[in-house]
Amino acid sequence: MILTITLNPSMDYNYLVSSLNLDQVNRVENPHTSIGGKGINAGRVIAQSGKEVILTGILGGPVGKMILDTLIAEERYHLEFLTVEGNSRNAITIMHDGNTHTELVEKGLYLSKENEQLFFRHISNLLKTYEIDVICISGSVNSDDANFHYHLLHFIRSIVGESFPILMDISGEQLENCLKQKTVRPSFIKPNTHELEELIGRKIQSIKELITILHDPMFDNVETIMISQGEDGALVKHGTTIYDIQIPKVTVVNTTGCGDSTVGGMAYAISQGYSIEDSLRYAMACGISNSLFETNGTIDKNQVDKFIDDIQLTKIKELSINR
Repeated sequence: MILTITLNPSMDYNYLVSSLNLDQVNRVENPHTSIGGKGINAGRVIAQSGKEVILTGILGGPVGKMILDTLIAEERYHLEFLTVEGNSRNAITIMHDGNTHTELVEKGLYLSKENEQLFFRHISNLLKTYEIDVICISGSVNSDDANFHYHLLHFIRSIVGESFPILMDISGEQLENCLKQKTVRPSFIKPNTHELEELIGRKIQSIKELITILHDPMFDNVETIMISQGEDGALVKHGTTIYDIQIPKVTVVNTTGCGDSTVGGMAYAISQGYSIEDSLRYAMACGISNSLFETNGTIDKNQVDKFIDDIQLTKIKELSINR
């Protein structure tokens, strides 16, 4: 059984317009609505892959109730959300002018120190109640504590141990502070190129430079680091091995949730005992499949199996690459 943690779920509204005109009324069709949250999207993929999954996190208010009711209706998961005061967030995405995405994302439920401690006890109870073999910690948190994710990781590690697979799909200051601490480490992280540039404070000019960055001491003892690169695939460091992953070209319907689906696929593959190469292929195939659906965290298993055969993994032995 896999546990996914989403601390800031949202109700997502996606609008599609040919062009977005500022300072005037834009009349649009009704939006496509879905439940957002990186861990929820990962959990959807895990469930569709055939593995039992527990979704947890924090919900509140009428938006939180709408999120929970929608997830209950999907009939795919064990739902173990903690309910607190306040209102969960809305997120609006406007797809316009070709492939331009404009997003309005609320901060979401504020995680007070009191609620933080409640959630830690909640996680402890879940780990005692269920037989969990992989944990995903995904997405943002609305907290004043810049080290929240480090504290959460440390707390979970104190219960499950150092070798237990914990995947973290976070970014910004929270990821930076997790990597600064050397006492506990995630098993897997997945920043995209832009998030990695934010982490190191500069633009990355070449793949050769990217490979060099993956050997930076900040990543020591993180078993698997995946740098997702959209349609260009990904670069992955697993142990001391660098993999260049090339993916097939597809006609993309929706890019939102592709990274989350990749994480869900990786969690599933790890829980099934796949080799690292097979895990990476399965994870990337889930991300590709998700790109063909409007609803985030949606895959087609037949598509996934087909894409696996079209994904190329190349081990990089030197600090050079032909792309």
